Amino acid sequence: MGETEDLHSLPRPKWAIHEIAIVGGSREDEFVIAAGFLRVAEAGARRWIEHGPDDRLPIPILYNYRHGIELTLKWLIRLTARCAVRGGYTGPENLSPLKLDEKLRTHNIRKLADRLDRYMGLLELEPPNNRIDNASRQLLDWLDSEDETGETYRYSTVGHGEKKAAARPVQTNLNFYELVREVHELATLLHAGYAGFLDNHEQMQIDYYVDMRDLYADIDFAPDVDHYTGL
Repeated sequence: MGETEDLHSLPRPKWAIHEIAIVGGSREDEFVIAAGFLRVAEAGARRWIEHGPDDRLPIPILYNYRHGIELTLKWLIRLTARCAVRGGYTGPENLSPLKLDEKLRTHNIRKLADRLDRYMGLLELEPPNNRIDNASRQLLDWLDSEDETGETYRYSTVGHGEKKAAARPVQTNLNFYELVREVHELATLLHAGYAGFLDNHEQMQIDYYVDMRDLYADIDFAPDVDHYTGL
C-alpha cells in the first residue's frame, strides 16, 4: 500500500482478536448503546480539545451526546416504571412494557425528562431524590430548545417541503469547550449517577421480595415473589 493510500485507511489492530466486535444479543439494550454514543462523543470532544479547534466536529459531537442522553432517559424511564409497578403502583399511568414502547416513540428530550420526573415521583424516594435536579433539568431543557426533534444535530437542514429550513441559518461563534464540558457532565450524571441510584433502588426492591419469599417459605399463604422480582 502506498503512502498516500495509507493516509485514507485505518490502522490494523495489533492483535487479530481485536479485529472482532460483538454486537446484538440479550445484553444489548438502550443503556448499552447509550454508553457507546457517549464514548464516541467524548473521544470526539477530547480530539477537538487536544488537537486544536476543528469546526467540522462540534455538531457531530453534540449529536452523539444528545442521542446518548436520549437513550439513557428512555432506559431510566423503563427502569423507573418497573420499580413503580413492583412497588404496588395502580394509578392512572399505564406502565405496561407495551404501552411504554408506544410512549417512548419520541426524540423529544423535554417530554422524556417530564416523564422521568413524573415516574420518579411514583417511587418511595425522599425529596429531592424523587426528581431530576434543577441544574440537570435546565440543561436538558436547553438541549430540547436546540434540537427538539433530534434532527438539528443530524442535518444541515430540517423540516420538509415548504417548512424546510437551515438548521443553523446564522453563523455563531460560541465557547464550545464550556458547552461540551457541561453536556458531558450531564450525560455522565444521567448514565452513571441516576442510573446507579435507580438501579440500586430496584435491587433493594428485589432483595426485599426475595427475603419475603424466604420468610414465608413454610407458610401456605405467601406473596407471589416471582411476579414482583421478575426472577
